[in-house]
Amino acid sequence: MRYSRFLFSGALAVFCLSAGTAFAIDPSYVRSDGSDSNACTLVAPCKTLQKAHDVTDDGGSIYALDATADYGRLTITKGITIYAPTNDPSQRPSISVSTGNAITVSAASNDTVTLVNMQLDGQNAANNGIQFNSGFELRVFGGVIRKFKAAAPNGFGIKFAPAALSKLLVQESTLIGNGVASTGGGIQIAPVGGGAQVLLSHIRSELNGFGFAIDTSGSPANSGVNAVVNGGEIHANRVDGIVVVGGAPAGVLVKDATIFANAGYGVRAIGTGISARLYQTAIAGNGTGVAGVSGGAVLSYGNNSIDANGTNGTVASIPQK
Repeated sequence: MRYSRFLFSGALAVFCLSAGTAFAIDPSYVRSDGSDSNACTLVAPCKTLQKAHDVTDDGGSIYALDATADYGRLTITKGITIYAPTNDPSQRPSISVSTGNAITVSAASNDTVTLVNMQLDGQNAANNGIQFNSGFELRVFGGVIRKFKAAAPNGFGIKFAPAALSKLLVQESTLIGNGVASTGGGIQIAPVGGGAQVLLSHIRSELNGFGFAIDTSGSPANSGVNAVVNGGEIHANRVDGIVVVGGAPAGVLVKDATIFANAGYGVRAIGTGISARLYQTAIAGNGTGVAGVSGGAVLSYGNNSIDANGTNGTVASIPQK
Protein backbone atom coordinates (compact mmCIF):
# COMPACT_ATOMS: atom_id res chain seq x y z
CA MET A 1 0.00 0.00 0.00
CA ARG A 2 1.27 3.45 -0.89
CA TYR A 3 1.33 6.24 1.62
CA SER A 4 -0.60 8.38 -0.82
CA ARG A 5 -3.67 6.50 0.29
CA PHE A 6 -3.19 7.99 3.73
CA LEU A 7 -2.72 11.59 2.61
CA PHE A 8 -5.30 14.28 2.21
CA SER A 9 -5.43 16.14 -1.08
CA GLY A 10 -7.58 18.47 -3.08
CA ALA A 11 -9.34 21.60 -1.89
CA LEU A 12 -9.88 21.91 1.86
CA ALA A 13 -13.10 23.49 3.04
CA VAL A 14 -12.73 26.88 4.68
CA PHE A 15 -14.73 27.54 7.81
CA CYS A 16 -14.88 31.25 8.53
CA LEU A 17 -15.59 31.04 12.25
CA SER A 18 -14.36 33.71 14.55
CA ALA A 19 -11.90 33.02 17.36
CA GLY A 20 -13.60 31.87 20.51
CA THR A 21 -16.41 29.99 18.72
CA ALA A 22 -17.92 27.62 21.28
CA PHE A 23 -19.59 24.98 19.11
CA ALA A 24 -17.82 21.99 17.60
CA ILE A 25 -16.45 22.01 14.05
CA ASP A 26 -15.33 19.43 11.51
CA PRO A 27 -12.69 19.42 10.20
CA SER A 28 -10.29 21.42 12.35
CA TYR A 29 -6.71 22.47 11.59
CA VAL A 30 -3.40 22.90 13.41
CA ARG A 31 -0.26 24.60 12.17
CA SER A 32 3.09 25.30 13.80
CA ASP A 33 2.50 29.06 13.73
CA GLY A 34 -1.14 28.78 14.82
CA SER A 35 -2.67 29.88 18.12
CA ASP A 36 -4.99 28.13 20.55
CA SER A 37 -6.95 31.37 20.79
CA ASN A 38 -7.96 30.78 17.17
CA ALA A 39 -11.05 28.90 16.03
CA CYS A 40 -9.04 25.95 14.59
CA THR A 41 -10.26 26.66 11.06
CA LEU A 42 -8.18 26.59 7.91
CA VAL A 43 -7.78 30.38 7.94
CA ALA A 44 -7.27 30.51 11.73
CA PRO A 45 -5.56 27.25 12.76
CA CYS A 46 -4.81 26.18 16.32
CA LYS A 47 -1.37 25.54 17.76
CA THR A 48 -1.95 22.22 19.56
CA LEU A 49 -3.70 18.98 18.76
CA GLN A 50 -5.43 19.02 22.14
CA LYS A 51 -7.21 22.29 21.38
CA ALA A 52 -8.22 21.02 17.95
CA HIS A 53 -9.48 17.76 19.47
CA ASP A 54 -11.56 19.59 22.03
CA VAL A 55 -13.40 21.72 19.46
CA THR A 56 -13.85 18.99 16.82
CA ASP A 57 -17.04 16.99 16.39
CA ASP A 58 -17.11 13.41 17.64
CA GLY A 59 -16.20 11.37 14.56
CA GLY A 60 -14.51 14.36 12.96
CA SER A 61 -11.06 15.07 11.55
CA ILE A 62 -8.01 17.16 12.36
CA TYR A 63 -5.53 18.20 9.66
CA ALA A 64 -1.94 19.03 10.60
CA LEU A 65 -0.87 21.54 7.98
CA ASP A 66 2.90 21.39 8.48
CA ALA A 67 5.68 19.77 10.44
CA THR A 68 6.60 21.17 13.84
CA ALA A 69 8.87 20.25 16.72
CA ASP A 70 5.91 19.57 18.98
CA TYR A 71 2.13 19.75 18.59
CA GLY A 72 1.73 18.92 22.29
CA ARG A 73 0.71 15.78 24.15
CA LEU A 74 -2.83 14.65 23.44
CA THR A 75 -5.65 12.89 25.30
CA ILE A 76 -8.31 11.52 22.94
CA THR A 77 -11.80 10.96 24.35
CA LYS A 78 -13.86 10.68 21.16
CA GLY A 79 -13.76 9.10 17.73
CA ILE A 80 -11.41 11.22 15.65
CA THR A 81 -8.99 11.07 12.72
CA ILE A 82 -5.72 13.02 12.64
CA TYR A 83 -4.13 13.47 9.22
CA ALA A 84 -0.58 14.58 8.58
CA PRO A 85 0.36 16.06 5.21
CA THR A 86 3.08 13.54 4.32
CA ASN A 87 5.06 10.58 5.60
CA ASP A 88 8.33 12.21 4.53
CA PRO A 89 10.58 12.05 7.64
CA SER A 90 11.31 15.77 7.41
CA GLN A 91 7.65 16.69 7.18
CA ARG A 92 5.84 14.53 9.71
CA PRO A 93 4.18 16.58 12.45
CA SER A 94 5.33 15.33 15.83
CA ILE A 95 4.61 15.09 19.52
CA SER A 96 7.72 15.07 21.69
CA VAL A 97 7.47 14.42 25.44
CA SER A 98 9.89 13.52 28.21
CA THR A 99 7.28 12.22 30.70
CA GLY A 100 3.96 10.43 30.50
CA ASN A 101 2.40 9.39 27.21
CA ALA A 102 2.49 11.26 23.92
CA ILE A 103 -1.08 10.16 23.12
CA THR A 104 -3.60 8.64 25.53
CA VAL A 105 -6.80 7.13 24.10
CA SER A 106 -9.73 6.88 26.51
CA ALA A 107 -12.65 6.88 24.09
CA ALA A 108 -16.17 5.44 24.18
CA SER A 109 -16.82 1.82 23.28
CA ASN A 110 -18.08 2.66 19.77
CA ASP A 111 -15.32 5.16 18.88
CA THR A 112 -12.63 4.61 16.24
CA VAL A 113 -9.42 6.63 16.52
CA THR A 114 -7.21 6.96 13.43
CA LEU A 115 -3.69 8.43 13.37
CA VAL A 116 -1.98 9.01 10.02
CA ASN A 117 1.73 9.72 9.49
CA MET A 118 2.53 10.96 13.00
CA GLN A 119 5.96 11.06 14.62
CA LEU A 120 6.02 10.43 18.38
CA ASP A 121 9.26 10.91 20.32
CA GLY A 122 9.78 9.93 23.96
CA GLN A 123 13.16 11.65 24.37
CA ASN A 124 14.60 8.40 25.81
CA ALA A 125 12.48 8.85 28.94
CA ALA A 126 8.68 9.05 28.49
CA ASN A 127 6.16 6.27 29.19
CA ASN A 128 4.46 5.24 25.93
CA GLY A 129 3.95 6.66 22.48
CA ILE A 130 0.28 5.64 22.46
CA GLN A 131 -1.50 4.36 25.57
CA PHE A 132 -4.85 2.85 24.55
CA ASN A 133 -7.31 2.38 27.42
CA SER A 134 -10.70 2.23 25.71
CA GLY A 135 -12.47 2.56 22.39
CA PHE A 136 -13.74 0.34 19.58
CA GLU A 137 -10.63 0.51 17.39
CA LEU A 138 -7.24 2.20 17.12
CA ARG A 139 -5.81 2.54 13.61
CA VAL A 140 -2.25 3.74 13.04
CA PHE A 141 -1.01 4.32 9.48
CA GLY A 142 2.58 5.21 8.66
CA GLY A 143 4.77 7.37 10.86
CA VAL A 144 7.40 6.61 13.49
CA ILE A 145 7.18 5.97 17.24
CA ARG A 146 10.55 6.07 18.99
CA LYS A 147 12.55 6.43 22.21
CA PHE A 148 9.89 5.70 24.84
CA LYS A 149 12.06 4.26 27.59
CA ALA A 150 10.29 4.48 30.93
CA ALA A 151 10.68 1.50 33.27
CA ALA A 152 8.14 -1.34 33.40
CA PRO A 153 5.21 -1.51 33.01
CA ASN A 154 5.71 1.22 30.40
CA GLY A 155 8.31 1.89 27.73
CA PHE A 156 6.30 0.87 24.64
CA GLY A 157 5.75 2.53 21.29
CA ILE A 158 2.13 1.37 21.50
CA LYS A 159 0.68 0.00 24.74
CA PHE A 160 -2.72 -1.47 23.88
CA ALA A 161 -4.48 -2.23 27.17
CA PRO A 162 -8.26 -2.23 26.60
CA ALA A 163 -10.74 -2.86 29.39
CA ALA A 164 -13.21 -4.39 26.89
CA LEU A 165 -12.89 -6.13 23.52
CA SER A 166 -11.13 -3.68 21.17
CA LYS A 167 -9.34 -3.75 17.82
CA LEU A 168 -5.89 -2.57 16.76
CA LEU A 169 -4.62 -2.00 13.21
CA VAL A 170 -1.05 -0.80 12.64
CA GLN A 171 0.09 -0.51 9.03
CA GLU A 172 3.43 0.51 7.49
CA SER A 173 4.64 2.10 10.73
CA THR A 174 8.07 2.04 12.37
CA LEU A 175 8.67 1.35 16.08
CA ILE A 176 12.28 2.00 17.03
CA GLY A 177 14.33 2.34 20.20
CA ASN A 178 11.55 1.77 22.74
CA GLY A 179 12.04 0.06 26.11
CA VAL A 180 15.09 -0.43 28.31
CA ALA A 181 17.18 -3.50 29.11
CA SER A 182 14.75 -6.44 29.09
CA THR A 183 11.49 -4.47 29.40
CA GLY A 184 9.32 -2.39 27.12
CA GLY A 185 9.21 -2.73 23.37
CA GLY A 186 7.64 -1.78 20.07
CA ILE A 187 4.04 -2.89 20.62
CA GLN A 188 2.44 -4.54 23.64
CA ILE A 189 -1.06 -6.05 23.62
CA ALA A 190 -2.07 -6.48 27.27
CA PRO A 191 -5.84 -6.32 27.89
CA VAL A 192 -6.87 -5.42 31.43
CA GLY A 193 -10.31 -6.99 31.54
CA GLY A 194 -11.19 -7.51 27.90
CA GLY A 195 -9.70 -8.98 24.76
CA ALA A 196 -8.17 -7.77 21.51
CA GLN A 197 -8.22 -8.39 17.78
CA VAL A 198 -4.98 -7.21 16.19
CA LEU A 199 -3.55 -6.77 12.70
CA LEU A 200 0.03 -5.57 12.26
CA SER A 201 0.68 -5.13 8.55
CA HIS A 202 4.16 -4.44 7.18
CA ILE A 203 5.47 -2.82 10.33
CA ARG A 204 9.13 -2.37 11.19
CA SER A 205 10.04 -3.01 14.83
CA GLU A 206 13.72 -2.67 15.67
CA LEU A 207 16.10 -1.87 18.52
CA ASN A 208 13.33 -2.18 21.10
CA GLY A 209 13.09 -4.35 24.19
CA PHE A 210 10.56 -6.77 22.68
CA GLY A 211 9.53 -6.33 19.07
CA PHE A 212 5.91 -7.37 19.63
CA ALA A 213 4.50 -8.77 22.88
CA ILE A 214 1.09 -10.24 23.73
CA ASP A 215 0.23 -10.75 27.41
CA THR A 216 -3.23 -12.09 28.33
CA SER A 217 -2.61 -12.45 32.05
CA GLY A 218 -5.12 -9.62 32.62
CA SER A 219 -7.82 -11.04 30.32
CA PRO A 220 -10.80 -13.06 31.57
CA ALA A 221 -10.65 -16.77 30.78
CA ASN A 222 -13.42 -16.47 28.16
CA SER A 223 -11.61 -13.70 26.31
CA GLY A 224 -8.05 -13.36 24.97
CA VAL A 225 -6.19 -12.11 21.90
CA ASN A 226 -6.24 -13.02 18.22
CA ALA A 227 -3.46 -11.39 16.20
CA VAL A 228 -1.98 -11.42 12.70
CA VAL A 229 1.48 -10.15 11.79
CA ASN A 230 1.40 -9.73 8.02
CA GLY A 231 4.76 -8.99 6.40
CA GLY A 232 7.24 -6.55 7.86
CA GLU A 233 10.55 -6.80 9.69
CA ILE A 234 11.12 -7.45 13.39
CA HIS A 235 14.82 -7.31 14.10
CA ALA A 236 17.66 -6.36 16.43
CA ASN A 237 15.45 -6.21 19.50
CA ARG A 238 17.09 -6.79 22.87
CA VAL A 239 14.83 -9.67 23.93
CA ASP A 240 12.34 -11.47 21.66
CA GLY A 241 11.08 -10.58 18.23
CA ILE A 242 7.59 -11.88 19.05
CA VAL A 243 6.49 -13.24 22.42
CA VAL A 244 3.03 -14.47 23.42
CA VAL A 245 2.29 -15.25 27.06
CA GLY A 246 -0.84 -15.66 29.14
CA GLY A 247 -3.47 -16.72 31.19
CA ALA A 248 -6.33 -16.41 28.75
CA PRO A 249 -5.99 -17.99 25.29
CA ALA A 250 -3.95 -16.12 22.68
CA GLY A 251 -2.87 -16.88 19.16
CA VAL A 252 -0.81 -15.09 16.54
CA LEU A 253 -0.43 -15.91 12.85
CA VAL A 254 2.89 -14.67 11.46
CA LYS A 255 2.77 -14.50 7.65
CA ASP A 256 5.43 -13.38 5.15
CA ALA A 257 7.50 -11.71 7.89
CA THR A 258 11.24 -11.48 8.48
CA ILE A 259 12.36 -11.97 12.08
CA PHE A 260 16.10 -11.71 12.54
CA ALA A 261 18.98 -10.71 14.83
CA ASN A 262 16.88 -10.53 18.00
CA ALA A 263 19.01 -11.25 21.07
CA GLY A 264 16.47 -13.60 22.65
CA TYR A 265 13.93 -15.65 20.70
CA GLY A 266 12.64 -15.03 17.23
CA VAL A 267 9.18 -16.32 18.23
CA ARG A 268 8.27 -17.62 21.68
CA ALA A 269 4.90 -18.93 22.96
CA ILE A 270 4.53 -19.37 26.73
CA GLY A 271 1.64 -21.09 28.53
CA THR A 272 -1.27 -23.42 27.93
CA GLY A 273 -3.63 -22.13 25.26
CA ILE A 274 -0.91 -19.94 23.72
CA SER A 275 0.12 -20.49 20.11
CA ALA A 276 2.08 -18.91 17.27
CA ARG A 277 1.52 -20.11 13.69
CA LEU A 278 4.12 -19.50 11.01
CA TYR A 279 3.45 -19.15 7.28
CA GLN A 280 6.16 -18.23 4.75
CA THR A 281 8.24 -16.54 7.43
CA ALA A 282 12.03 -16.26 7.70
CA ILE A 283 13.55 -16.56 11.18
CA ALA A 284 17.34 -16.18 11.24
CA GLY A 285 20.20 -14.85 13.32
CA ASN A 286 18.31 -14.85 16.61
CA GLY A 287 19.60 -16.21 19.91
CA THR A 288 16.98 -18.97 19.59
CA GLY A 289 14.76 -19.27 16.56
CA VAL A 290 11.50 -20.56 18.04
CA ALA A 291 10.29 -22.10 21.28
CA GLY A 292 7.07 -23.30 22.87
CA VAL A 293 7.37 -23.06 26.66
CA SER A 294 5.17 -24.29 29.54
CA GLY A 295 2.50 -25.69 27.24
CA GLY A 296 2.79 -23.04 24.55
CA ALA A 297 3.15 -24.10 20.92
CA VAL A 298 4.89 -22.77 17.82
CA LEU A 299 3.29 -24.33 14.75
CA SER A 300 4.42 -24.33 11.12
CA TYR A 301 2.64 -24.72 7.78
CA GLY A 302 5.87 -26.22 6.47
CA ASN A 303 6.92 -23.37 4.21
CA ASN A 304 9.10 -21.31 6.57
CA SER A 305 12.85 -20.79 6.85
CA ILE A 306 14.21 -21.24 10.39
CA ASP A 307 17.96 -21.27 10.04
CA ALA A 308 21.27 -19.81 11.25
CA ASN A 309 20.02 -19.02 14.74
CA GLY A 310 22.10 -19.74 17.83
CA THR A 311 19.63 -22.57 18.39
CA ASN A 312 16.95 -23.04 15.76
CA GLY A 313 14.38 -24.72 17.99
CA THR A 314 11.58 -26.98 16.82
CA VAL A 315 8.07 -26.46 15.53
CA ALA A 316 5.02 -28.70 15.29
CA SER A 317 3.63 -29.22 11.80
CA ILE A 318 0.14 -28.10 10.89
CA PRO A 319 -1.48 -30.79 8.76
CA GLN A 320 -2.15 -29.66 5.18
CA LYS A 321 -5.65 -30.25 3.88
